[in-house]
Formats: sequence, C-alpha cells, structure tokens
Amino acid sequence: MRRRLTALGFAALAAASLTGAARAQNSEPAQESAAKQGAVSPLPAQADALVAYVTKAMTDHDASAFERLVNWTGTRAHRKRLTLYQIRAGFGRPIKAASLEPMPEDGLAEATSRGTLKANMPVTERLRVVFDEPPVEGDAPPTSVFLIGREGGTYRIALLVPTGPPKSK
Repeated sequence: MRRRLTALGFAALAAASLTGAARAQNSEPAQESAAKQGAVSPLPAQADALVAYVTKAMTDHDASAFERLVNWTGTRAHRKRLTLYQIRAGFGRPIKAASLEPMPEDGLAEATSRGTLKANMPVTERLRVVFDEPPVEGDAPPTSVFLIGREGGTYRIALLVPTGPPKSK
C-alpha cells in the first residue's frame, strides 16, 4: 500500500509544471478534439459517478477523459507526460473492483514530509482501482490509487507538485 501511494506521489510529481500559457495551449487541443467528437460528458459530482467515469475511461483507453479529470495546476510538462504514462498503464486491464474511500489524515505525510512536495488541491478521498490479475508482490492484487478532491462541485484527481521553482542545472 505504502509503495503504491509513493508511486502515485511520484506520478503526481510527474505532472508538475506547465506555465499558464503552456497549460492553456496543451488543454485547448484536447477540448477541441472532444468538441469535434460530440458533447463532452460533465465531470462527476457524485461518488458512484466518479467510480463509473474512471472505470469507463480505463476500459475504453480514454486518455482525454483522464486529462479532463486531473487537476494539472502547478504541473510541469515532463511530469505530466509521466503521469499520463502511469495512467495509461492501467488501460485495458480487467478491473475487479473500484471504490472511493476516505483519505487518512496522515495519508500524504510521508510524501510531503521533506517539504518539497504538496498536493495541488485539498485531498479528501482516494479512489482505489483493484485489477483482476494475479498478485505481483505478496498476496495483494495489483492496484492503482488516485488522490481525490473536489473543485467547483465536481471530483478531480489531485497531484503532488513541487513547492518551489525547478532547480537549475
């Protein structure tokens, strides 16, 4: 469990820095392509709708649905690519169960303890997706865990982002 959350933290960090102009440029093509394909479904506002949204996106290999769901505030371009890569690793895998659970109060303590990372929005829950595959390590089946918060009345996936500017080489 701790290893998975740390891996998620890394992926969250992976999505760490688009400047405002770059973020606007990168999000416009996704919105335009979604608009060309028809109406875009609204982001989920209910727990069961969030679970259905994520499982459908994973089953349908729908990266644009995840791009809309993730809060990219404070992310850097190379980290965004790594986060999307980690999300796509779950595409097409058989899902045994998916559930929304409360986030423990100290759930991000390890990831944020050094003071170099913080969540880009308040995290209140986590979405656990358990894959219907044999265990890789130990006896627990492979699992993806997403940090969840609410923004504007809808659920969003939160990321861990750097607390300061990038270090120069």
